[in-house]
Amino acid sequence: MHRRPRRRHPPPARGAPGARHASPGPLPRGARRSRRRPRLPARGGRGVSALDALLERRLVVCVGPGGVGKTTTAAALALRAARAGKRALVLTIDPAKRLADALGLEGLDDRLQPAPGVAPGTLHAAMLDTKQSFDALIGRIAEGEARERILDNRVYQAFSKTLARSHAYVAAERLYDVMHGGEFDLVVLDTPPTRNALEILDAPSRLAQFLDEGVLKWFLEERRGLGGTFASLAGMGGAAALKLLGKLAGDTIVDELVAFFRVLAHLREGFQHRAEVTRGLLRDEATAYLLIASTAPTSMDDARHLAEQLAERHLPPELVVFNQSWVPEPGADHPLEPPGARPTLSEDALNDLAARLLALRAELLQAQEDALQAARRFRDEVAPGVAAVAIAERDHDLRTLGELEAMLEATLTL
Repeated sequence: MHRRPRRRHPPPARGAPGARHASPGPLPRGARRSRRRPRLPARGGRGVSALDALLERRLVVCVGPGGVGKTTTAAALALRAARAGKRALVLTIDPAKRLADALGLEGLDDRLQPAPGVAPGTLHAAMLDTKQSFDALIGRIAEGEARERILDNRVYQAFSKTLARSHAYVAAERLYDVMHGGEFDLVVLDTPPTRNALEILDAPSRLAQFLDEGVLKWFLEERRGLGGTFASLAGMGGAAALKLLGKLAGDTIVDELVAFFRVLAHLREGFQHRAEVTRGLLRDEATAYLLIASTAPTSMDDARHLAEQLAERHLPPELVVFNQSWVPEPGADHPLEPPGARPTLSEDALNDLAARLLALRAELLQAQEDALQAARRFRDEVAPGVAAVAIAERDHDLRTLGELEAMLEATLTL
């Protein structure tokens, strides 16, 4: 399904509305005033409203390069939804112990764990563990003896731990589970770095194709019998392959391989249905894609590649976020003067120090303005008509719910 065309947003004025800057006043002796004075953006502002629009969706998929704060941004967005009274879940695929610490949890695993102290809504978090999530999946779709045969099967155990893209497959299945459980108003899906994120988006289609045309049908052919659907070896091609595999790996492995595919064939219809539904979820109008990057050139290159791949899948981002991309003016809670005794300096030394600090500040401001301009060009070239926001830098990892919540307040619209 093609998404509805986005409404173009008029370019906003720089900085937050109502932001006031102190007059620079007279310069100390020896200091020169720059002819062009870029200014630090103020805290808060219109960028928050662009993020708040995402809270009305059912699913927000956070994608982007590695090291840009996707996990933190995903958690902050889910927390903001919970503070607005929604039942929110952040489902992280990229392990991050810091996230658990900030949410007040001892650790994250496949279980849906509630974060304490969140109101009026609720916030749950879970981290996908491939083996644990696969076992839980088998427990949901298989019953009794069939479930035990799969879990005890050595081929399944290797499959669930090491199969290429198995993480993506189980992520898609887990997404199906939480979206159809009816427990949450908003699910925020955190993804691995760029190329692995694309595997998650493609996993439902790949799984459906595998179950319909791939190795499963090559080994097994479905027939009808008195007991319902069962599987048998498909002709001489499969038999010859299994005979060769038996010589290489042993008959026991071959027996377990056949048993694994036999049970998988029995569950094929359920797998295919879930894969098709999940593929629809990822393309639904109630789903939004949040592209997260930084203003570093390598990050924007990776984000550009991802945006192109999303466009090919007709899944354009709803919003582009440049994380930790500007430094707000220090306020009363961030005094410039360190505690302790002030050093005794001569007037000339103080003037020289002030001049150096002002020159350094001007250089930093100019570098920051250049980075924000690069972010605006990226937005115009890669995602025209899509809103873009910048989140302020932090001087330490987020350690509490309060710090996580405040993260999205220091945001401006580009």
